[in-house]
Amino acid sequence: MNRHVSTEQLSAYLDAELGYSEIRQIENHCAACKECGARLDDMQRVVSGLGRLERSVPPPALRQQIRQQVAVQPPAPSLERAYNSVRLLFFPIRPALRTAAAMGLALTVGIFIVHHEAEGLPPTPRPGEEVVTVELGAQIGQLLTTSEVADRQFIWTDDGWIQKGLEGQTPVARMDAGSPQGRALLTRYSDLKLLLEDGYPVVLRYDLETVEIRNLPPNRIIGFEPQPVPRRARHIHGSIVAA
Repeated sequence: MNRHVSTEQLSAYLDAELGYSEIRQIENHCAACKECGARLDDMQRVVSGLGRLERSVPPPALRQQIRQQVAVQPPAPSLERAYNSVRLLFFPIRPALRTAAAMGLALTVGIFIVHHEAEGLPPTPRPGEEVVTVELGAQIGQLLTTSEVADRQFIWTDDGWIQKGLEGQTPVARMDAGSPQGRALLTRYSDLKLLLEDGYPVVLRYDLETVEIRNLPPNRIIGFEPQPVPRRARHIHGSIVAA
């Protein structure tokens, strides 16, 4: 590994989200690279420090003190004026105005209730019409087809098998299973041959990169079969022998 390890890779290493081979590569690289090793030590100290932090607890008397301040503090002038306006509107000082306001409020509430009840009722069908109510059932979620191979979980898609967590990523390299790189990959993860037997490509994480491996079908001519070569006859001592 010539290039430096990214922060995302170090974070995945600390969260134990990498495979055994990837963990060894990062550890070997950080042991040889002082810059990456220092970054890894700093991130480990930060994670360790966050784990030792304790959640601060407010003092017991704080809640009681806040309640006392709210109860003692007078309302804001704007809120007080709004409260007085509403109180005078619905509860006037004069008895006659007070009664009229109460009747108007009751009438408004009654109209509102009747209007909403009428909206909630189903429409009355006309003569000769039939009202059919269709209720859609719960939609059945699409079930994912998964397979665990080489200590990794793969998800089946329309494009083939993809390692879980790599959905939507574009492979940086594509290789044939019969190429030297493909044979090296299958030597390390021999169980991937089970997925390649279906003829679909497999996308996985390999050497800290997203790669695709597939089986290329052999070139064949449909309907062509080799014909046997006719044997020629030769004469030996007056007799005919098939060559």
